[in-house]
Amino acid sequence: MWKHRVDYLFISPFFIVFLVFGVYPTVWGLRLSLSRWPGGQKPMEWVGLNNYIGLLTSDPLLGKAFVNTMMLLGWILPTGLAFALIVAVMLNARRLRGRGIFRTIYFLPFVTSGVIVAIVFSQFLDKNYGWVNLLLGKVGIPPVPWLTEAIPAQISVTLLLHWMGSGTNILIFLGALQAIDRELYEAAEIDGANAVQSFFRITVPMLRPVLLFMIITATIGLINLYAQVKLLTNGGPQNNTYTMFMRMMDLIAGNRFGEGAALGFLMGAVILVITFVQLRLLRSWWTVEGNLKG
Repeated sequence: MWKHRVDYLFISPFFIVFLVFGVYPTVWGLRLSLSRWPGGQKPMEWVGLNNYIGLLTSDPLLGKAFVNTMMLLGWILPTGLAFALIVAVMLNARRLRGRGIFRTIYFLPFVTSGVIVAIVFSQFLDKNYGWVNLLLGKVGIPPVPWLTEAIPAQISVTLLLHWMGSGTNILIFLGALQAIDRELYEAAEIDGANAVQSFFRITVPMLRPVLLFMIITATIGLINLYAQVKLLTNGGPQNNTYTMFMRMMDLIAGNRFGEGAALGFLMGAVILVITFVQLRLLRSWWTVEGNLKG
């Protein structure tokens, strides 16, 4: 190490930043999750696992927040990725005119502030003066309580998240599609494969690493969902769109910092478990060699 001290000196900024802003806050947060602390100058009171036990056994909203988060994950993750993949395949078609314009349009949600998007959606979906109900009224459909009833509110959140996340997913899929060797499709076409067979036998297997990456990152993002739902529905109605991250923020806002930190680590454990299951399942799915032979 002393021989390469100059080399270590040049790479030391990364490790310093990582220790200060990564390792130290994590260790301090773990200590906080095992303590009771109302904030300010008051000392921390060590309570061990009581914060975790209390959240899992007696918190009145955590169960509902967990179910809502898993429901959002269950229907937004597959439908969002499927939609993005289909659009990416269409945009990757050589015969499509104006591909650059369409790619720019689909990518616009990514560079737009999520807060602004949520506010705009709340105005569009307002029951009394929203544009959506106004257009529905033109065709004789009565106003829909998009933000004040359970199922319409969940649909509204789903539409918002799909619109916001589609741009990034489409862009990533496009990059992966363009990296697939065209000779594979030409060989499949010579062997008599149609477009659908080529999609499931070549495209999807070749996208397996990208799909794995996107599934895991989307899972992390959906479990940490907060700002958009907070602004659109504020967790309502009757807590039907209340998420785990919203519960954590409410605990922190109530000066229950120890319980908030404990819930943060519980959310991390949920992400690890779900990611492990996804890895196990995806490992047994499409292999390039098997599908090409099939």
